[in-house]
Amino acid sequence: MSDLMTEIRRFRDWAGDDPPATRSQEGLLVHADGEWESDYPHWTDLYAAVMEHMSARPRERWSAEELQAVLYALARDNEDEHLVWEIRAHHPATLIALASAVLAGGEFDARWQLADQLGFLDRDAGDVERLLLDFARDEDEYIRRRAIKSLARLGCPAAEHLALEAWHRPHENQQWARMVALDCLRRIGSPHLEPLLAEAERDERPHLRDFAARMRQRRVE
Repeated sequence: MSDLMTEIRRFRDWAGDDPPATRSQEGLLVHADGEWESDYPHWTDLYAAVMEHMSARPRERWSAEELQAVLYALARDNEDEHLVWEIRAHHPATLIALASAVLAGGEFDARWQLADQLGFLDRDAGDVERLLLDFARDEDEYIRRRAIKSLARLGCPAAEHLALEAWHRPHENQQWARMVALDCLRRIGSPHLEPLLAEAERDERPHLRDFAARMRQRRVE
């Protein structure tokens, strides 16, 4: 069986003390967007170590170090999202426990993945709705956006209020927040959708305007 802590140490040794935002291959700059983790050559071993650890040891018996190791691996896998999908599919109760733990101050790339995946669980499973409401108050706009979308996917009543709140909150990423707000209002059949959709169609920001046009044509999944 692959050892979780051994594989985490191997990744950390590869990454170094100060992981680069970019890596150089044959003189070319790659992963300029910071997705440097994709270059790691032993992802298969790390995936196996995390999943085998979950199967062999109940979450209640994990040490604090083991918990942080799993969250670290999850955050590093932010490009492919393989781990978080596997955890949701095979260990949904552990996904809920990880979401609860990461709210205490976990990495951004773990928080948004868990906020997203909670939206594919049963609304009444564990603390799913409560956790998503906490994520919807995160200081980071992107995480709030993911959480609100998950709440709407589960049909939670709070999704409408949070979507409207996001629509009206000034932010540099407001057009993206407004796209998610429109999608959430559509999912829950809100009467607020039509006037905001019409407003979006007149918006000066091209991405929001295009999204509204596609929604009007029912080309948004």
